[in-house]
Amino acid sequence: MDLQKVHTPIERQLRLLGFELVSLESVKEGRDSILRLYIDHLDAQRPVTLDDCVAANDGLVAWMDVEFPSLREEIGLEISSPGMERPLTKPEHYRRFAGRLCRLQTAQPLDGQKRFKGWIGEAGPAAVTLEEDGTLKTIPYESIQKARLAPFDEGKTPKPRIVAMAATDASAAVEKSTGEET
Repeated sequence: MDLQKVHTPIERQLRLLGFELVSLESVKEGRDSILRLYIDHLDAQRPVTLDDCVAANDGLVAWMDVEFPSLREEIGLEISSPGMERPLTKPEHYRRFAGRLCRLQTAQPLDGQKRFKGWIGEAGPAAVTLEEDGTLKTIPYESIQKARLAPFDEGKTPKPRIVAMAATDASAAVEKSTGEET
């Protein structure tokens, strides 16, 4: 399945329903193919509930039956909240979660390293800066293969020194997880 073909139309339809498409993936589970969508509220001020997932599913299924009728015959649809270890797929996500810890993997090594675990610093238009072990590392978005928040590691990871100074200035803008995601 070509995810690029359905990504933009699904993203547009979810926006009409009041949701942001955080991530989209196609997975195989046994013989079944599943189109898995991770959604968030457009205002991102409240957690996604089971009722939200049902509403998004109902709105998408009716629309997909018209726009992509053969797709629904080939693949199942699964909608979920991004969860506490939410994927970071857009520059806005890095800005929203500045000061938080994330795990990030690049497609190709950068200075001999593909896996990073660091505190999110500045998220510019082309790259994000992470503080890993007291060192700032700039990672271009185009190099990122996958990235997720790492809330369960925050207590075990030495606190950032450089990013912390910038994060305290913008702490009102940092979104904290409520732990209520479904």
